[in-house]
Amino acid sequence: MLPLLEVLEDRGELPRRQAIDAVVQKVGLTDEQLAIIQESNGKSTARGRIGWASSYLRTAGALIGPKRGYFALGPNAYELLKLGRPIERGDLTGFRQWQEHQAAKQAKGQSAPDTTNDINTEDSTPEDLIEAGVKQIKEQLVSDLLDQMKEMDPHDFEGLVLDVLAAMGYGGGSRQAMQGVPRGPDGGIDGKINEDKLGLDQIYMQAKRYSENSVSSEKVQSFVGAMTSGGCRKGVFVTTSKFTADAIRFAKSIRDPRLVLIDGNKLANLMIQHGVGIKNKEIKIPKIDPDFFNGAD
Repeated sequence: MLPLLEVLEDRGELPRRQAIDAVVQKVGLTDEQLAIIQESNGKSTARGRIGWASSYLRTAGALIGPKRGYFALGPNAYELLKLGRPIERGDLTGFRQWQEHQAAKQAKGQSAPDTTNDINTEDSTPEDLIEAGVKQIKEQLVSDLLDQMKEMDPHDFEGLVLDVLAAMGYGGGSRQAMQGVPRGPDGGIDGKINEDKLGLDQIYMQAKRYSENSVSSEKVQSFVGAMTSGGCRKGVFVTTSKFTADAIRFAKSIRDPRLVLIDGNKLANLMIQHGVGIKNKEIKIPKIDPDFFNGAD
C-alpha cells in the first residue's frame, strides 16, 4: 500500500496499469518474482497484491478513481504517508470511510463484522481459511461491481438491469420479452417486462444510476404514479446507491400496486448470484481417490 501511495504522490493521477507497473519498478521486483502466479487463477501474485492494496486504500478514502481506470490520491492518503513505515491493514480501520463501509455491509446483512485480521492461521483449518478468503473476495467483488455500474452511461445501466431481471427468470428468462423505453417524457418508466408471451401483463422498471445521492420518497412516489397511470400493478425500482428511510417506508406501505426496491448492494449480489457481468473461477483442490486404492474399477 505504501509504494502505491508514494508513486501517486510523486507522479500524480495515473492509469491503473501504469500505476501498478510503477509500483513493481519502485519495489524492484525481479522477473523471477513477477513470474510467480496464483494457483487459483494463473495471474501474477505481485500484481494481484497491488490490486488488493488499491481496493483497501479506496475503501479507506486514501485512493480515489477520478475517472474510469485511473488512480489518484484520496483525502486520507497523506495521513498514511506520514506514518513513515509500511502501511498495515489495521492502519485503515480508524478512518470514517472504512467504518462506514463496514457498517453498511453489516446493516445490509451482507456480512458479519470484519474479522479478517482476527483469523488465526494456526488454529483455523484449511477449509476455514478458504471460506474466509472466498467471503472476502465476494465482498470486494460487490464493491468493484458498484464502482463499474456508477461509471456506466445511464442508458447502458438500464439495459444491465433488464439483463439481470431476465437472468432471474422474469419475462420467461428472455431479454427479448423486455424493452427499454425511448428517451423523453416516459413518466419515470425505463423498461417494461412482459410476464407472459402475449404481453397481457407487464412489470414496469425504473433505474437510477447515482454515484452518491439516495433515492427519495418523492422519486418513488412519482414512479408509482407513472405505473398506475399506465395501468401497471407491478414495479421494480433499482438504483446503484441507496433509498432513503422514507422511500423504504412508503414502498412497504402500499399493497396495490406492488413495488420492489433494489439498492446497489442488492443489485451487485443479484449479478453475482445469476452470473451477470462476472466470470466464475473454479479452484481445483486435489483429494485422495479412495476407490483407486480400494481396487474399484
